[in-house]
Amino acid sequence: MSVNRTEDYMPKVDEFNIDPVLDARPEQATSAAVQEGWEAADKLSVSANDYPVEFRFNEGEFTVIKFLDPNGPFASYKQHFLQQKTEGKRSYVSLGPNDPLCTKLGSKPEDKRAFTIANLSVPGGPQRQMIVASPRLYKTLHAAHFSPAGPLNKNYWAISRTGKMQQTVYHLTPIKPRDLMEDWQINAEEVEKAIAEMKPYDRSIIKEHTWAELEEIANQLLGL
Repeated sequence: MSVNRTEDYMPKVDEFNIDPVLDARPEQATSAAVQEGWEAADKLSVSANDYPVEFRFNEGEFTVIKFLDPNGPFASYKQHFLQQKTEGKRSYVSLGPNDPLCTKLGSKPEDKRAFTIANLSVPGGPQRQMIVASPRLYKTLHAAHFSPAGPLNKNYWAISRTGKMQQTVYHLTPIKPRDLMEDWQINAEEVEKAIAEMKPYDRSIIKEHTWAELEEIANQLLGL
C-alpha cells in the first residue's frame, strides 16, 4: 500500500483543532510552545553534544527509513520563517499568536511536526536523523500511521517527494523487514542491530527563543 497526498486532499484548517500554545507573554525561558505525541500534533535549545541531522529529500528518489518515536512526533510547534536584513532566511519557534514576530512583523507561523528516523539509505549504514514535516507531509504521515500498514514505527518505509510548490506530492510505501534485502539490498539483521542503539530525540533539540529575544529580533528586522 502506498500513501500519497496532494493539496487536494488537505482537510480544512479547523479539522486539526490546533489550539494556541500561548496567548500571553510567557514568564519562563522555555515555553510550552513545543509539545510531543500524535494528540499534540493534531492540535496543533539545541544540545551541543547531540545536534540533530535533518533529513533531506532527493527529488524523485525513494529513501528507506524507520520511524523511532514510540508516540508520534517528538515535537509539534509553529515556526516563523523570516527573511533577514542581510541575506537568506531564518526560522524561529513561535511562542503563540501574540508573540512579537506575529504582532510587530505580521508573520504567520507554519505548523511543524518533528519525527526521529533512522535513514537506511545513507552511505555507511543507518543514521539517526530528524524529519520536520510541513502540513502537507504531516497529512501523508498521519494517514500512513492510522492505515492498516501502521503504526509508523511498525514497519520500514520508502519515502519520496515529487513536484514543487502546490504540486508537491509525498509518497510513502511500507516495507516489511523480510523484504529489505530482496527489494532494497539492505541487510535487515545489521540494520536492526544499529537501530537498537539509537534513541529518539526529544523536544530539547528544538531551539526556542525567549519572548524578549523575539522582541529584539523583531526590532532588528524592522530597523529599530
